[in-house]
Amino acid sequence: MKIISYLYLIILIPVFFSSCEKMDDISLSQTVFIEDPYYPGLPIYSEWGYNTFGAYIDRKPFISTEYELPVKIIVNPDTLHIIFRGRMDNMDVDLKLSIKGYSPATYYDLTELDNTTINLKETGRQAILKTTNETTILNLIEGELKFNRVQLLYVDEELTRTIVSGYFNLKTFLNDEPIAISYGRFDFGIGYENFYNY
Repeated sequence: MKIISYLYLIILIPVFFSSCEKMDDISLSQTVFIEDPYYPGLPIYSEWGYNTFGAYIDRKPFISTEYELPVKIIVNPDTLHIIFRGRMDNMDVDLKLSIKGYSPATYYDLTELDNTTINLKETGRQAILKTTNETTILNLIEGELKFNRVQLLYVDEELTRTIVSGYFNLKTFLNDEPIAISYGRFDFGIGYENFYNY
C-alpha cells in the first residue's frame, strides 16, 4: 500500500509543478489594481508589471480593466503604436499614441526606451482617442510620454516579458473644447500576447 502511495506522489509532484508554471505565466498577464490614495480612481504608480494604467480625462478616471488587455504595442514599418485600452464612465475608450521613427523588432528591444521622454507634439507623433461612438485624431496643445523604467523580467532564467513603466500627460481639444489628460501612469508587462511587429 505504501509503495502505491509513493508512486502516486512521484506521478503527482511533476504534474503539480507543471501546473504551477502555467499559473505563473497566467498570473504575469493579470491586472493588479491598487488605488492611489492621492489620486482617487487611478492606480498607484508602480514598476512591477501590474498591467495597469490610469489618467484623468478632465476629472474622469480613464483606467485599465481586468477584462481587457490594457495595452497593445504594434510596430509597423517604422512606427511604434501604443494602444491603452480601458474604460471611462462605463464606456470603452482607447488612447493610441504613435511614434514614428522607432521600430523595435522584439519586445525585449523596448529596453532602448529606458529613461526616455518623448515630446508628442514633435513631427511624426500622433494621438488618437477612440470611444464607443467616435474616433478623434487629437490636435495636441502639448503632450509628453515618459518611459521612467524599462526592464527585462526573467522567470527561471528565461526571459518572459519586458516591464514598461512611466507617465503621460496631454492637453488637446475634444468637441472644440480644450481638455487635459493628466496624471497618466502605466506599468505593463509586454510579451508574446501584446507585442506585434508586422
